[in-house]
Amino acid sequence: DVTLIPRDTSAGAVLCAETFHPVTDRRGRLPIGGVLGVPESAWRRVLPVTDGFPIKDAVFIDLETTGLSRGTGTYAFLIGVGRFAGYRFRLRQYFLRDFHEESAALAALLEELQTARAIVTFNGRTFDWPLLETRAVMNRMRLPRLPHLDLLHPARRLWQETLGSCRLTRLEEEILGVERHDDVPGEQIPQLYFTFLETGDAEPLADVIVHNQLDILSLAALAGYIGQAAGDPLTAAPAGQPLSGAELYAVGKMLVENIRGGADVDLGSACLLEALRRGLPDPLKRRCYQLLAALYRRTGQFDEAVALLRAAVKDDSGSPWAHIELAKHYEHRIRDFATARDWSLQALDVAMRRRTLKGLGAGQHGSQREGLSITSPRRSRSEHDVDGIVHRIRRLERRLRRESGER
Repeated sequence: DVTLIPRDTSAGAVLCAETFHPVTDRRGRLPIGGVLGVPESAWRRVLPVTDGFPIKDAVFIDLETTGLSRGTGTYAFLIGVGRFAGYRFRLRQYFLRDFHEESAALAALLEELQTARAIVTFNGRTFDWPLLETRAVMNRMRLPRLPHLDLLHPARRLWQETLGSCRLTRLEEEILGVERHDDVPGEQIPQLYFTFLETGDAEPLADVIVHNQLDILSLAALAGYIGQAAGDPLTAAPAGQPLSGAELYAVGKMLVENIRGGADVDLGSACLLEALRRGLPDPLKRRCYQLLAALYRRTGQFDEAVALLRAAVKDDSGSPWAHIELAKHYEHRIRDFATARDWSLQALDVAMRRRTLKGLGAGQHGSQREGLSITSPRRSRSEHDVDGIVHRIRRLERRLRRESGER
């Protein structure tokens, strides 16, 4: 059941539903309060901040609105605000019985923000917060500037490669292990509110209020997962098991692309190595090897780079990239043209085999179309690889002939 009671504000009364949830309550596999154990310093790996993020004093905000536009004609008829208070998570939801109560709901929100040090949303940078700022301006109010953690962005970095969609409901199912039953579809929510304004029947909106509650509880649980993954990725087990190889790759990628010190280099490379050990899908595996090899070269760890590339040759047999990188190393750094030519020849074998396999696949595809196979005049990536490798081999052979002539 949902109970709404009037709450007085400086701009009048607004209906408010208030619930409390122990921090030990679970949202699927994760406790709501798991985020409280995340050190502030962990957030600098997720956000462009240097001093951490005050998650313990943050408010978790989610809106239900009359539409998806951020224009002046869109209202937030339900403003949900969650925050940690001692050993409980307090959730307040401010509901508009009509549009004239908007100023009271915004005044209630401002009271919440006065004692907050940060904001957590899901896609809030793009939608929720700009909409609230617009509505505040329309009501001659101003929202404070606070650090903002939009969980959609780190969620995409962690899971986009493997999940594709990072909608909140998808993350609930795949990460939290929660599947909503009898939940009101988000696209129906605006019409349910308009029907309420016409009829005064609030019963269907009870499901909307519960929907909003679940969204905010999921925000808290997901923030805990992301924070633990960023804070201690090698040993973290936020959902009861270690991070997957793909998640470790994502954390390592975040670290090495935003290096802020030697610790980031060490942890980033360790995450990438462990990701390879825990297992990755083939496309991610190749990217992981490539990112780690580039990191080793950038930091002057050339022996480590060579060892890694040799491992990639055995582990990633479908592409000549590692052979080519080894050829470059021996040609340009070691000046060992014979070894560079050997690696180039191996690269050519792999590239030719890949081109042949692609040609067979294209032929089979063409045969399904009444036996007609048309080759595009645009050259494929594998053909460019072959041309480049052949050019490298010729260059190396010229250098070897010059060296032998000099002797």
